[in-house]
Amino acid sequence: MAKATVKAPVGYHFMVNSIGAFYLMKTSSIGYVEHTEDNYTSSLSVSLEVMGTHSQATTAQTTATATSSSGATTTSRTTSTTSTSTGGGY
Repeated sequence: MAKATVKAPVGYHFMVNSIGAFYLMKTSSIGYVEHTEDNYTSSLSVSLEVMGTHSQATTAQTTATATSSSGATTTSRTTSTTSTSTGGGY
């Protein structure tokens, strides 16, 4: 299987152990500093195995029109939303 590197959200970091188990922690107000706790080491990213892909099931299009405060139409845009019903979850 392929691997993917995932970065921690801003203001957070991962604690990772030697077998790849990890958890997310909030970074202290002084900023990120590499550290260890028990058998975990801090990291700003983790490497994960990609288990598979989702298939595309349905696509819906929505058109939205924005108006200015005076009521005049200014822009129109179409967006596509895709939803799937296959694959795993948490």
